[in-house]
Amino acid sequence: MNPGHIGYLVDRNARKFPTKEAISDHRGRWSYARLRQEVLGIVGGLCGLGVKRKDRVATLMTNRGELIVSYLALFRMGAILVPLNTRLADPEWEYILRDSGARWIITESMFEGRIARIRERLFQIEEVISVGAQEKGVIGWEEILTAPPMEEPPQEPGIEDELYILYTSGTTGKPKGAVITHQNFLWNAINGQITGGFKGDDVVYYGLPLFHAAAMGGCFATMLLGGKVVLRPRFDPVELLELVESERITRVPAVPPMLLAILEAPGLEKKDLSSLRAFNTGATTIPQSLKERLHERFPWVEITDSYGLTEATSYCTVLAGKEFLAKKACVGRPHAYVEIRVVDERDRDLPPGQVGEILVRGPNVMKGYWMRPEETEEALRGGWLHTGDLGRMDEEGYLYVVDRKKDMIITGGENVYPREVEEVLNSHPSVMEAAVVGVPDEKWGERVVAFVIPRPGIAPDPKELDLHCRDLLASYKCPKEYRVVEDLPRTSTGKILKRVLRERWETLGPR
Repeated sequence: MNPGHIGYLVDRNARKFPTKEAISDHRGRWSYARLRQEVLGIVGGLCGLGVKRKDRVATLMTNRGELIVSYLALFRMGAILVPLNTRLADPEWEYILRDSGARWIITESMFEGRIARIRERLFQIEEVISVGAQEKGVIGWEEILTAPPMEEPPQEPGIEDELYILYTSGTTGKPKGAVITHQNFLWNAINGQITGGFKGDDVVYYGLPLFHAAAMGGCFATMLLGGKVVLRPRFDPVELLELVESERITRVPAVPPMLLAILEAPGLEKKDLSSLRAFNTGATTIPQSLKERLHERFPWVEITDSYGLTEATSYCTVLAGKEFLAKKACVGRPHAYVEIRVVDERDRDLPPGQVGEILVRGPNVMKGYWMRPEETEEALRGGWLHTGDLGRMDEEGYLYVVDRKKDMIITGGENVYPREVEEVLNSHPSVMEAAVVGVPDEKWGERVVAFVIPRPGIAPDPKELDLHCRDLLASYKCPKEYRVVEDLPRTSTGKILKRVLRERWETLGPR
């Protein structure tokens, strides 16, 4: 097994730290020796089912030890991981499975019923493996785990092979899969270790789901060095405080709403939080007032902000703790092996202070979009990832993100693309046309608001619209407010002016 591969970490760490804990979840604990044993068992079981190098295998699980075992097994055998967001609606899962060509799904019992409905329409799925299997026709994880272990899979993956395909929505509506290689993932982890601060003695809490690029990257940056990850299916601030005491957690990756919830958690003052040494945040610009509250309550804890993209395997910049308060609305400098430029519409470098598109280059940047050569060529033209985000650099080389991808909404750390929500609303019989924008929200950063033009003679019922959206979209994508309007502001070419809609909402105020 090539020691340069991510999957090799189980061999190296099982030799170096056989009894050291690698994973703790709500049900059990895995030493590095146990982790290797189970990974080799799952490799053997999956090979027995016919899974080969380059085959796509989807995972659909909450944070638990078996999810990391699944990841490492697929990495080791060269199969391509397709992580599914547990919060998506059935049609969204079906689209990703169909587009990626995934033929196997590894899941847990709580999702079996929904997967069964998808299988009725998606005949490509050969087998479903489930932890705690209950449905007929599903193979139990425990059965796969008892297969003869396989140390050397039939075909060893190459360092430039595809490691995973992570789907990210685009402004054109349908999600597209960012293809990340073994090399991309390894360099992303190295960036996290060198300039991101992850260490081998870290005990890192993950309430952030491991189907997101940043959480996955941080998790394996920790484990490559022999650290420990503490997993929970969902974030609970009170439970987190208890885990800091009991597990001696050192590092907490968290989006701003999670950090706010920690500050407001009951019993905060009574807990021994002395083991904490770092909060890692990102996903959206953190308000200065929250920065100050965090620093006041946790003066000994380093707080770092960052900017990243799925297409760059997550990490691009880091704003170190000593600069966290001084640099307002700043996301820091490029990571160790990342370059960043801010350019005009002709890809010419702009001087400090001028706003332009953010370009990223480094060994962490994706191979391309799955089965989308034209979009890949456009995104990676000239050897640089064109992010679509707007930003500016200051004289010291610090990056400030002015706006995210055009019209994108970030709510609670999740990305919502208005076009996707608009297409769902436009399919409702009472809607003539819909426009979706993000508006400020103290708790979630932004919330989704829909402006709807009704069909003649039909009055849209917000409750019906909400049920319609929830049938087809993840709950976090669904609008929190519906405004029925006679028309929408437009440019001379008919383009809807989202900026004007936001201004109208601010003038009228929330409902």
